Amino acid sequence: MANILKTSFLSSQGDKTATLNAVKSQNIRMSEKEVLAIEGDVKIPFYAFEVEVKDTQTSIYKALYTQVKAVVGELSKEQRKETILIIGTSIIDWNIADAIESKELPYSSKKLSIDTYAKELSREFGFNGFTLTINTACTSSANALLETNNLLNAGIYKYGVVLGCEIFSHLMSSGFNAMQLLSQTSIKPFCETRDGMILGEGVVAFLLGNDNSPWHIKGAFSNCNGVNITAVSPEGDEFSEVMQRALNAADIRSCDITALKAHATATLSNDLSEQNAIKRVFGDDVKCSALKPYIGHTVGACGLLEMALFMECIDDGFIPRTIKGEDIVCENGLFMMNYFGFGGNNTSIIIEKEKS
Repeated sequence: MANILKTSFLSSQGDKTATLNAVKSQNIRMSEKEVLAIEGDVKIPFYAFEVEVKDTQTSIYKALYTQVKAVVGELSKEQRKETILIIGTSIIDWNIADAIESKELPYSSKKLSIDTYAKELSREFGFNGFTLTINTACTSSANALLETNNLLNAGIYKYGVVLGCEIFSHLMSSGFNAMQLLSQTSIKPFCETRDGMILGEGVVAFLLGNDNSPWHIKGAFSNCNGVNITAVSPEGDEFSEVMQRALNAADIRSCDITALKAHATATLSNDLSEQNAIKRVFGDDVKCSALKPYIGHTVGACGLLEMALFMECIDDGFIPRTIKGEDIVCENGLFMMNYFGFGGNNTSIIIEKEKS
């Protein structure tokens, strides 16, 4: 399995340092966005960047460029020639949806696709030219990480840059609001009073390779169960299968896991299914953390963003509390990262930090 060599990200709380400090202090910044609704435009809570990344070609490219530059700065020209780039995102072109709705076809898009950005970034940084964009809803960047890991393990390439990107989308936010999945107050994962998720923005980059690093990808599993694109069984059968098969891939047992980062959207059905699945796989004996109360649900970026933030917390010596209670002292171990998304796509990744 590949090693995680570097990470860099921007969340609603700021860069890596600012976000870590926000988690430690519990001083979390949240704003509002206006979305479309049947009754007219409404305002919803939203974890937005402090400095707006606009839904334009120049703005999105600049945000991606900044994160790539942060993780590949020490790679030589020759190493970059052996580097691939894969993006995970759920962003779509709003202009396409606009054109379809108005039946103005063929449409004329005002911005480039995310995959076009990937190709431009590859050229800009002198990579080898292989790019890929994955859109599997909430598991997009997690699956981008796994695909990169697979290609490196096969010995086809030596390094991989993985990106996660999510900025405010009228289409997505309005859709979630119409399905009554958004909270109007706060994210309360696994609480009896939970009433939905709050969306957020994030841009994140990982550099994978076989160079020495304390952080490793230990094992993973991803599948797609499309029986119901918006929910799984209350018993969590689909989730527990993915978690167990990730453990099998890592050749470890559930009791070997130091802590679990839950997907924890704070929606009624998803949390219930995940709780039941965790209990089935781990019993009542597992430390569990959720990060969406700090940065929101960043959808296509959450696979990488939540992992990178969790790693920052462990590097700082603690597992963050979910809502109440105290942070847990922890500096290393085996950690399961859960991502369960729309479309029935579910992914569990096990990462490890070695003792120093």
